[in-house]
Amino acid sequence: MPVVTVVSNVLEKDQKRELVAQITDVCSRVMNLPPQTIVVILDEKQPENIGVAGTLLSDRTA
Repeated sequence: MPVVTVVSNVLEKDQKRELVAQITDVCSRVMNLPPQTIVVILDEKQPENIGVAGTLLSDRTA
């Protein structure tokens, strides 16, 4: 049973649905496994807990 963990910024519920569906589809095709065996875990982080290029996402202006 493959487990895929995605660490990301906070997502809308519709974004989560699409992301989980797409990841499940790709993993199922590439690994040649039934979709029922694919587990996707979403680990959302607040912008103040993510730094990119030395800057917190919450400090970015655009």
